Amino acid sequence: MWYNLTVSEENRLRAFWRLQTFAVGSWLVVGSGLHAVLTPFPRRWQKTAPYICRWARLGARCLGVRVRVEGQLPPPGSLVVANHQGYVDIVSLGSLFPCIFVARHDMRRWPLFGQLAASGATIFFNRDNKRAGVRGVAQVREALKVGATVIAFPEGTSTDGSGLLPFRTGVFQAAVDAQAPVVPAAIRYLELDGKPLNEGTRSLVGWFQGEAFLKHLVRLGSRRHVEVGIRLGEPRWPPHPDRRELAAWAEGEVFRLLGLPPGTRPRRVGREAAQERGAL
Repeated sequence: MWYNLTVSEENRLRAFWRLQTFAVGSWLVVGSGLHAVLTPFPRRWQKTAPYICRWARLGARCLGVRVRVEGQLPPPGSLVVANHQGYVDIVSLGSLFPCIFVARHDMRRWPLFGQLAASGATIFFNRDNKRAGVRGVAQVREALKVGATVIAFPEGTSTDGSGLLPFRTGVFQAAVDAQAPVVPAAIRYLELDGKPLNEGTRSLVGWFQGEAFLKHLVRLGSRRHVEVGIRLGEPRWPPHPDRRELAAWAEGEVFRLLGLPPGTRPRRVGREAAQERGAL
């Protein structure tokens, strides 16, 4: 069973208490922002952004996530692009400023996160369907035009953080069309329960090995705290030349912020691992 974890009874109780608090608190945040949720699009994206930030801060507290930030927060109406290691990225980066997220369409099926994402005006991208992909780009463009800051993970899936996958270019078209600033961001997981993260503990924070979602969530919630470092780069202001050049620039900047040589690819990739184990 997903709840049969190799953790002590005390840690298991900590996890269940935290996740129960997160679940209840999440729907209270949704309830407090009901007027925003009922606002017609495209203004809904702008109206719901502060509540998504509030929800992410709640999630960070409940999961014991402590964020260290370097760099200036992005100006409103920016496209923020970052590397991706799992759902902790969402509460870590989203806790810093009002925002909305771009997510893979299959996130709708995640327990708790999926239902909340749908209620919070998340823009779902289906890269397996060309028409749906075009619709997603159009939605990001409209969100940027009304001043919502949009967070995207252009690698397209989670990794172990040892490198970067080539950035997909679709979401950058929205920034070109909206003439919106683009801000690179690098997310690094530094410590778990006061000890530096290493190859043996990296998968306890990042979700990239195909482990069942709830099992991973409870295992992480049983730990005391996670230290996260987020480095925000300087915005690239419009006008932008084209999406491919913009994506290449952003990928290079995230490599630089991570302190990795350009072209370094990750050893483990989430979607591949998930398909191997049938967990997604």
